[in-house]
Amino acid sequence: MDAVRPAPSSRGVGREDAILAAAAELVTEIGYERVTVDAIAARAKSSKATMYRRWAGKAELVAEALRRSAEGAGTAPPDTGTVRGDLLDAVAGITRAVTGAGGPALLGLVEGIRSDPALRELIADQIGRRGRNDAEMISARARARGEAAVTERVVLALDVAIARVLLLTLLRGVPLDEAAQQDLVDEVLLPLLGPTH
Repeated sequence: MDAVRPAPSSRGVGREDAILAAAAELVTEIGYERVTVDAIAARAKSSKATMYRRWAGKAELVAEALRRSAEGAGTAPPDTGTVRGDLLDAVAGITRAVTGAGGPALLGLVEGIRSDPALRELIADQIGRRGRNDAEMISARARARGEAAVTERVVLALDVAIARVLLLTLLRGVPLDEAAQQDLVDEVLLPLLGPTH
């Protein structure tokens, strides 16, 4: 019989949070390429040994910091009552992840993603899993309300949203405002889903 692993202590959770916060701050301040594990350890007042027990290296640590920032408190996306509302909420979350509200920005990791295969794979996996989970939730809620929403089309719509938000933010130098997010949902994403009633 497998031994049950004890839950992490509050001290361990606090140490992990401090390390992830340090990684997020440093990536935001100086960029992924210039951040080192030594610098993260110094900022978090932690040992590298502690960090390497939890993360294999810088890419894994930064990817988790980005995931935590994007997910906030880790709660499920709210059920807004409509597919449109759920997509608006998803696009707002994508915009926060791209621009780094409270953590490392996906936009700020573009060069690191291009040059670091480990980081690229981790971020691609995170985006894929998060998109799939959100799409399944949005389509299940839609079906429960009597709306037609095919999961694969919602996955595609969220993929398009990520690409569009990232590109427009990069080219404009500012995040999409609420009006631009609504246009993206109404003019691009909802038509991709087809009829929802």
